[in-house]
Parts: sequence; structure tokens; C-alpha cells
Amino acid sequence: MTTDQILIAHLIKALALFALVGIVWRGRAHLCWSFVAYLATVVVCNSLFTFWPDRFLADWFWILQHGFYDAFKMGIAVELGFRIFQAFPQAQATARRLLFMLLVATSVALIGIPVAAGVGDIVLEWQPRVLTGMLWLMNGLALLITWYRVPVHPYHKAILLGFVSYLMVFTTVLTLLGHYDGLMRAFQSAEPAAYMLLMAFWTWSAWKPEPQLEASPAVMQFLQPWRKQPGTPFAFMRSLKPRKV
Repeated sequence: MTTDQILIAHLIKALALFALVGIVWRGRAHLCWSFVAYLATVVVCNSLFTFWPDRFLADWFWILQHGFYDAFKMGIAVELGFRIFQAFPQAQATARRLLFMLLVATSVALIGIPVAAGVGDIVLEWQPRVLTGMLWLMNGLALLITWYRVPVHPYHKAILLGFVSYLMVFTTVLTLLGHYDGLMRAFQSAEPAAYMLLMAFWTWSAWKPEPQLEASPAVMQFLQPWRKQPGTPFAFMRSLKPRKV
């Protein structure tokens, strides 16, 4: 890794950790537990290959790392589909069928990858197929939200927007790599920077204050039963006053 890549990797780790702190401080961890697990995995994997590169900056760890990332992305899509459409039975049934079909289509697309494929085959063949499946899942959720006009929490919207934007660009570049080998060096430099911008956007979204409700609290509680009342898990600390002696 070059000095610039190491610096960007450290920035990504710091942003992911700061986003986790913001999610907990704002009391938003319950909104998508899979996303919390995804960010925690990013911090752990990033720390391993930046602090111990001699051991973890290897092909086997890259494959394992992205395997975890892809699994959590699927979990995020499924969890968001459940939470967003929880109060809308018809939309939820449609979302379940759509997610199931897209997951099956993604699994079928991966069957053609040889078991003994090297890291080059995985980057150019397996990873674009996986990311395309993720893009289908996220775009499918966005289309259902638009079709049924379902109210979406800004935090959920930020997760979807970040994934769709990043996956769309990342998948396109990986597909081009299969046809133009000269793009590999440009990809190795641009991809970490793009991921850093994605983490910065999620960090800003995690710390962003709760917006004003567009409906009454009772209506929002019915539409989004998983939504907690405004406040943070540490709000009680602000109300504590020192005892007079």
C-alpha cells in the first residue's frame, strides 16, 4: 500500500468509528442493527490490515473481508425492507417477494464462479455479480418506497442513498476493469477515496439532529412502530444536577 492509501484507510476507520458513536449517541442503533454490525466490521477489518499489514494485507483476507461486507449488505437490505414496510401489510408482502426473487437471482449469478478461482477472478467476475445483486436489492426497495409512498426515516434514507450511489459507480468500474486492464491502477487509487466520501456522508447522517415530525407522534408511532421517542440513550445524564452539600 502507498502512503496515500494508508492515510485514506486510517481516515475511513476514523469516520466509521465516529459514525458508530453518533448512531449510539443519537439513539439510532435500533433502526438498523445490520448497519451497525457492518460499520463495526469495517472498523475491525480496516484496523487489522492497516496495523498488521504483514499478516492481513493478503489475498485470503481481502476475500474474507469482502465476504463479510457482502453478507451484511444483504442483511441491511432485508432488515430495511422489514422495518420500512412494517405498518403496510400489502407493501410488505410485495417487498418480501421482491427481495426473495432478487436474492435467488443473485445466488444463481454466482454459481458460475469456479471454486478454485484466484483473487483476480474474484475481483473481475465474482465481485461485480455480487455488487449488481446488492444494487438490485437497494434499488428495488427504493422503487417500492416510491410506488407505495411510504414514509421513510431520514436515517434509512441515508443508508439507501449511500449504498445505491456507491454500488452503482463501483459496479460500473469493476465491469470496465474486465475489458480494460489499464484501469486497475486508477481503480486502486479512486475506490478508497470514494469509500471515504461514503463514510463521511454516513457520519454526517448519523450525527444529524432528529428532524421535525411531519405528522403527529401518534401517527408516526403507527407508521413506524420501531421508532423511539426523541432523545438519546444518554439524555438522562444532562438532567442530573450536582447535589448541594
